[in-house]
Amino acid sequence: MLEVILTYKGFQPIFETLRGLQFKYNEGVYVLDEQTTNYTATIINDTSNDQLKLQFSKELSFEQYKHLHKIIKIIVESIQAKVDDHQALMGYLDNGNEAYIYHGWSAWVQFLEGAKHVSMEGQKVQVYENQLLLGEGILVESTKAESTNDDFYITECKLITHNGEQTFTGEQLKIIAIGEF
Repeated sequence: MLEVILTYKGFQPIFETLRGLQFKYNEGVYVLDEQTTNYTATIINDTSNDQLKLQFSKELSFEQYKHLHKIIKIIVESIQAKVDDHQALMGYLDNGNEAYIYHGWSAWVQFLEGAKHVSMEGQKVQVYENQLLLGEGILVESTKAESTNDDFYITECKLITHNGEQTFTGEQLKIIAIGEF
């Protein structure tokens, strides 16, 4: 299990915050509703130390970790908490620095998403914007948006299609490898 400790000061709207994030209170433990998230996370409120202890599996999908990161950010903002996530290592950056579920997260997401898109170059892909298929072909290159938040967006990509080379642009293009060559 991975663990994040959120330390707060004084009275904070913990119950209301966690309830708004779909946590259910059961016998002293807040449990994230697995039916809506496809994973379980628990939080114990240690009132003697003014700490929330969030625990979750180390075997979640990237999308599930993204969801948990957003939950942690909301909790931090709602109760002005300090985050100790040294027991929730996600991976390493290209410079060798460690990235955790909260600290270093944005750089890690940028690194992973960038590597994913580079590895798709030369592969047959489909390009979508808002679930609308824009085109299909061999990915030549892609351009990411310069972003200051945790999100990674492709704004332009070049494909070799049946009609020749085509460039697709948009605010949030989604490129999906389709496993054909």
